[in-house]
Amino acid sequence: MKKLAVIVAMGLACASPALAGPKDKSANTLIGPQSFTGNATVNNQTTTFGYKSKGCSVQIAAKGLSGTADGDIIMCIADADVVSPPVINAPGGGNGVLLLGEVKKGALKIKADLTEDLCGSTAAIQFNGNMRCFLDDLAFRTGGWQTACTSVGSLPIPNQSMDPTKLKVNNTENVVVGLCQNTTTPGVRLPAPSSALIAVQGALVNVQ
Repeated sequence: MKKLAVIVAMGLACASPALAGPKDKSANTLIGPQSFTGNATVNNQTTTFGYKSKGCSVQIAAKGLSGTADGDIIMCIADADVVSPPVINAPGGGNGVLLLGEVKKGALKIKADLTEDLCGSTAAIQFNGNMRCFLDDLAFRTGGWQTACTSVGSLPIPNQSMDPTKLKVNNTENVVVGLCQNTTTPGVRLPAPSSALIAVQGALVNVQ
């Protein structure tokens, strides 16, 4: 099993994780899904929350977060289904990339370089993309995510960079924590941590 995992990981070095593709661009908003007004951290009326991606770069930004202090960690999981032969053949495999950011004055900024974890080496298509953000879960981000990943039959691949981008306050923590990749089944996602879900991809709209 260990040998198989190594072979798959080497193959994935030529595949792209969620939100990848050198010419792809996207921009999306996030909302608190618990109610029309949101939740204790994200107020859908007053908080601005969104992300954009281009190739292997992902930026997440929020303003107006409530109940947070400077240096608090927010965890976000970028999800997608990926097809990237010959390792991930159609109909594809689901994945998730765990990203970290810090709060400062009620705002969040995450700039993630996914080339630190296997992005951009070869052609791939990604679809069914989503973003989920949570309050901090120390056990999850320091290893629990790998256990959660294997529990759904996927392969956890921690940050591969020799010089990974670090958080500023919690400066031992990588911004890009790791990739959870399934190679055979679309829709498989990295299970959520035990901490509160604060935002998902979506929008507040008025219906007439």
